[in-house]
Amino acid sequence: MFSYFFGILMMVLPLYARAQQAEPAWLNPTLQAERMQQAIELYTCIAGTNTWNYLPPDLKLSPGDTNLSVPKLQHNLLLTKDLQQNYSQPTTIYDSLLVQATMRFQSRHGLKPSGLIGPLTITELNMPPSCRLQLLTDNLHRWKASTTDFKFPTIIINIPAFQLYLVDSCVVPLQMRIITGKKQTPTYLNKTELLSIVVNPVWNLPRSISVNEIVPILQRNPSYLYKRHMRVYKDGRQLNPWRVNWKQVNASNYDFQITQLPGKQNELGTLKFLYNSKASQYMHDTPRKELFDYEPRDFSHGCVRLEKPYELALYLLQHRSGQTEEKARELLARWDRNMYIRIRKPMPLLILYQTCWVDTFGQAQFRKDVYGYESLKL
Repeated sequence: MFSYFFGILMMVLPLYARAQQAEPAWLNPTLQAERMQQAIELYTCIAGTNTWNYLPPDLKLSPGDTNLSVPKLQHNLLLTKDLQQNYSQPTTIYDSLLVQATMRFQSRHGLKPSGLIGPLTITELNMPPSCRLQLLTDNLHRWKASTTDFKFPTIIINIPAFQLYLVDSCVVPLQMRIITGKKQTPTYLNKTELLSIVVNPVWNLPRSISVNEIVPILQRNPSYLYKRHMRVYKDGRQLNPWRVNWKQVNASNYDFQITQLPGKQNELGTLKFLYNSKASQYMHDTPRKELFDYEPRDFSHGCVRLEKPYELALYLLQHRSGQTEEKARELLARWDRNMYIRIRKPMPLLILYQTCWVDTFGQAQFRKDVYGYESLKL
């Protein structure tokens, strides 16, 4: 039986190998569906061999280590194509080729590609191929359903990938890392349009943030507002925060509006991008650039923070509003407070939830189900 499935696996390999060539239009709805179908065929064969090895949950490996579990690791990495087929001689040494293959596996599963094997990597290695196959099948269905009536160009946000892609018919001219909402305050799935850009935005803090996060700080230190370039208003009138009895303020009687002034310290950064959303969510810059180095990046209250907001604004002003590059840069350099710029041709925006997909090199990518949606079969 194993030889039968192994033969099928070898038939699938040429298709998978051809997909390794970089394809600039990999997020084209049709091409991505074809790539995912190829990955489904590969994992169907892997699951069908019934030879997947499960590693000890407490296994730890560093480069150069010798361990009796290494041949099992080697076998799995051969099946997933993270290790080349010409490296099939069993070994108990965790050598450089196996380290490189492990790093590829880690990268494909959203882990830091360190080559060190510990609990997180073991968890991913011990997921049955049948589960991977089910994920690919569910996500292919989700992809097809989400990309009906797809138009070029479109901005695609994939929440589990924490990535934004600007997709044209044959190229992906811009992509960037993003920060999305926490599980308690998720970024909502959406099929909408970007409508306007706000330069030097004022941040009107949502009631939930003000009550749950800011008021407890003000109960200890009312000067916090001025340190953060914030102001507090009631009925449109600015108040002195030292003259408010914050200890008496709670969720039931809060009737203030806290606002953060524009500037480098503003939590929205220097740019905000508005789109229709049932929860008043939007995309924006952020002064906390260091957070883009984390994985995963579900840190926000629901809005999407952008790694490259300036580049996105330039594209929108030139390609969707007909501005020259010089004029676009001039607009973005202005110091007008809360300046709205309408996007003449609204930009399609698709916010998706794909925990697996196939990347530009034809490699199946898997990510953590950050919101627990997979059990809901979105």
